[in-house]
Amino acid sequence: MIVLSQMLDFCGIEKERLRARWVSSAEAPEFVEEINDFVDILKKLGPSPLGKEQVEAVA
Repeated sequence: MIVLSQMLDFCGIEKERLRARWVSSAEAPEFVEEINDFVDILKKLGPSPLGKEQVEAVA
């Protein structure tokens, strides 16, 4: 995860857009909480910086 996080940083992508966590199939409430938390973080970060580069390249 450390190397992948560094690669994302090098590419201009926030490391907060990457998350890995083990959740068992028996932990449905924990899974739902983890996904909702991650979605909230992504919403706060806004659109991917990669999307901005694609729009600028077309313009």
